[in-house]
Amino acid sequence: MAALIPVGVAGLGRYVPERRLTNHDLEQIVDTSDEWIVQRTGIRERRIAADGEVTSSLALEAARAALADAGMAPEELDLVICATVTGDQPFPATACRLGFDLGAARAGGFDLAAACSGFVFASQVAAGFVQSGQFRNVLVVGAEVLSRILDYRDRNTCVLFGDGAGAAIYTSLERAGRGEFLGGSIAMEGGAESILAQPGGGSRHPATADSVQQGLHFMKMGGTRVFRFAVRVFAELVQGVIDRHGREALGVIVPHQVNQRIIESAMEQIGLPMDLVFTNIDRYGNTSAASVPIALREAYEAGRLQKGKLVVMPAFGAGMAWGHLLLRW
Repeated sequence: MAALIPVGVAGLGRYVPERRLTNHDLEQIVDTSDEWIVQRTGIRERRIAADGEVTSSLALEAARAALADAGMAPEELDLVICATVTGDQPFPATACRLGFDLGAARAGGFDLAAACSGFVFASQVAAGFVQSGQFRNVLVVGAEVLSRILDYRDRNTCVLFGDGAGAAIYTSLERAGRGEFLGGSIAMEGGAESILAQPGGGSRHPATADSVQQGLHFMKMGGTRVFRFAVRVFAELVQGVIDRHGREALGVIVPHQVNQRIIESAMEQIGLPMDLVFTNIDRYGNTSAASVPIALREAYEAGRLQKGKLVVMPAFGAGMAWGHLLLRW
């Protein structure tokens, strides 16, 4: 059996729309307040896609930034994976549109729908392709336009989510020179469709006048159970990395930006200080699959990815599905 090829991260990119939707803006739309939102979530504003922007166009900007960071041409890509639950349309894959617009003439592509865990899952798939030698350069983009599936009469969901895209390019560690892929995890707990979901539009609830009238095409969430689940999973994932590699090896935790209070509660549970965590939820809210790669790029820009130290990326969400990605920078 051939030895696995060590994998690294050659480039990182991010893109967020220009329009800001602040908590004070939401006060004019729904029964809420800036104080209520900040106290419960840590969010102060989120970005909203312009009328002409779609998921693939956000992804395109993030992908171009990642290619520039990698010093790589689009023609060098072998595969494009787009992690999203708000693709341009149900099919074909948004990755196909992205690859075409990007000029990735040699690449195949597909979408991966795992909501908030999407980038973490897709990155492990990408690393597996590179490890095996099947592909040399794989682009992973997490991109969402969640504002198009939000009910702005429902304060339990509309205050939490925003739009954006983040990207990473996986290649051989020799080519990348940084961001060594050490592994990760993928897990799920089925039967939770009512906790966090977009019920309408699939074979269970096809699009009809009645499904639209019932609001089934909007996101639905059961917040209390999501909170407890996320705190437990976050703590378990990070603790597992510490148990295996040691506390001293930990450089930074770049989690899915689900809720500041969830992150704080989990860190308290495992007895770690918040200064180990990189967060930007105050500026972007929860951008689902885009959340981890946007934060990863910004942590990189801020100098938080320390050479030789571990970067831990836990994610959790709809499904319920969760996992983590582990790099040594």
